Amino acid sequence: MPLKPQLVLDAGGVLLTNLDSFWKTLAKLAGAPFDELRARYRREMRGLLWSGGISEPDFWSWLSAAWPGLDIASARQALLDSMKPLPALNHLQAWSSLADLHILSNHRAEWLLPQLDHRIRLFSGITISSEAGFFKPDPGIYETAAAKIPPGAPVLFVDDHPDNLRAAETFGWHTLLADEADSGWTEQVEPLLRRLG
Repeated sequence: MPLKPQLVLDAGGVLLTNLDSFWKTLAKLAGAPFDELRARYRREMRGLLWSGGISEPDFWSWLSAAWPGLDIASARQALLDSMKPLPALNHLQAWSSLADLHILSNHRAEWLLPQLDHRIRLFSGITISSEAGFFKPDPGIYETAAAKIPPGAPVLFVDDHPDNLRAAETFGWHTLLADEADSGWTEQVEPLLRRLG
């Protein structure tokens, strides 16, 4: 009997909007040029934040020290406001009848999981970079996710970054490029899963 397909979904840019609007709002709140703020974040904080190398409160402390006068309460609210549901969330129930669902995301568990609340029950495996200790496209995070998948089961991985898809393909996973505007990718999922099944 063939193994059930496994559908592995990124979160930001696939299930929820990316944090791009958060960084833009943060730059305004901090009174800092966007490019400068984003460059400093990438240089000093990105790897630590996504890999769980620092705690979530430490991130806010870093922001406060880097941009004195930044209202952290407003920054936290901007983060929550930036994570809006995308159309793929409405397909999860249907997709779960064809495949076991998984999340594989560069994110903070503290931020992501509350946004998915009652939909969490639909997922067989959840791999979030802040808990895994690696972030895409590092092979370590794919290995962590793969350990939650039945050996030999066909996998379809959906992500909005080509680099992350290329890394997944080295594990033998099938891939699909998503976009926040949903220019048709959600309609491709069911036919692909049926083919894999």
